[in-house]
Amino acid sequence: MKYLNYDFIAPTHLHYLKSYRYKGTDQSLLYNYILSPLAEFCLRFVPMNVAPNVLTLMGLACIILPHILFFFVMGDNFAGFIPNWLLWFTAFLHMLYMNFDNLDGKQARRTKNSSPLGMILDHNFDSMIILLQGTSMTTAMQFGNTIFSVILYIIPSVPFYVIAHEEYYTHEMNLPIINAAAEGTVSVAVVFAATAYYGCDMWVQKLPWFFDFQINQFVMLMFIFSLIITMPAVFLKIKKFTSIASLFKQLRYFIFFNVVILYSILFSQNNVIQNHVRAYMYTVGFTMSKAVGVVALNHVSNQQLPEYLNSIYIYVVILLNTISGQILGQNIINEACLIQFAATVAFLIHLHFLYNIARQISETLNIKIFQINSINK
Repeated sequence: MKYLNYDFIAPTHLHYLKSYRYKGTDQSLLYNYILSPLAEFCLRFVPMNVAPNVLTLMGLACIILPHILFFFVMGDNFAGFIPNWLLWFTAFLHMLYMNFDNLDGKQARRTKNSSPLGMILDHNFDSMIILLQGTSMTTAMQFGNTIFSVILYIIPSVPFYVIAHEEYYTHEMNLPIINAAAEGTVSVAVVFAATAYYGCDMWVQKLPWFFDFQINQFVMLMFIFSLIITMPAVFLKIKKFTSIASLFKQLRYFIFFNVVILYSILFSQNNVIQNHVRAYMYTVGFTMSKAVGVVALNHVSNQQLPEYLNSIYIYVVILLNTISGQILGQNIINEACLIQFAATVAFLIHLHFLYNIARQISETLNIKIFQINSINK
C-alpha cells in the first residue's frame, strides 16, 4: 500500500491539526426545534463506545443502499415507473441519514472525540450524498437521460462548494435561518414521498399558467432562483476576508470542469448521454467531492488552496475530444468509452484521497478512525 501513499498535508503544517477546533452555528428553526432535539433523543440510545465516524458512515450507507436499489430496479433509465416501495424506502432512509448526520457531531462532543478528520469525512460524505441521492432524485423527477439530470445535480453542488470556501476563509460555518443542510435536505425526502403519493407522472404535467412548463422544469427553475438569491450573502461574508476576484480565481477549477461536462453533452456527436448519463454524473460528482475534501483539508491544516487539482487533465481530454468531433465530424476517442473511463478514474482518485487523508491525519494525531480513542464521561 505504500506505493499509494501521498501526503496531502505538508510536514510543516501538520501541527495545525492538533490545535484545530470546529466552529459553527445553525440558525435553522427546523434544525433547532425538530431535527436537533430528535438527534438528542436518539443519542440516548447510542453507546459511548461507538465512534462518531461510525455514525457518519452509517449515514452514508443510508444513501448508498437506495442508490444501489435504484440502479437494479431502473438500470440506466432516469425516467419511467418507479415502484412505490422504493420511493417510500428512499424517503425514509434519507431522513434517517439526516439523523445520523446530526448524531455524529453530538457523539463527538459527548465522547470528546472530535477531530479534523471527522469534520473532513462529514463534509466529504455529504458532498458524495448530493451525487448519489441526486441520481435517484433526478429519476424520481423524470428528467430522463438528458442534460437536465446533470444540471439538477450541479445546482446544489454550487452552494455546497462555495460554502466550503466560506468556512476556509472565515474559519467558521454559520448557516442561516433557512439553509440547504436542514430545509434543503428535508425537501429531498419530500420529493420522494410526493412522487410515491402522487405518482411519477406528476412531474411531467404541464403548468398552463407558467408557459406550459412541466412541473419538474418549474421546480428546477425555483432551485436556480433560490441559488441566485442566497449566494450573494455568502459572497459578502467571504469578501470580508478576501477579494471576490481572489475567490473566483479559486472557483475557476470548479467552474471549468462543470462547463466542460455540459459542453461535452451539448455537442456530443453521438448523444452519448442517452446511454451513459450515470457516467457523466459520476465523473463530475466524484470530482466535486474530492474538491470539497481538498478545501476542508486545507482549512484544518491552514494551507493555501491549490489553483486546480490533477483531475483537470481528464476534463482537458474530454474537451479536446468534443472539439475534435465538432471539427472532424468524428471524435478521436470513442465518447462512450472516454466518459466511462473518466467516471472510473474520478471515483478511484476520490478513494485515493480519502485513504490518504485518513492515513495521514490518523497517524499524525495518533487516533483510530472508527474506534473511540478515549471515553470521557
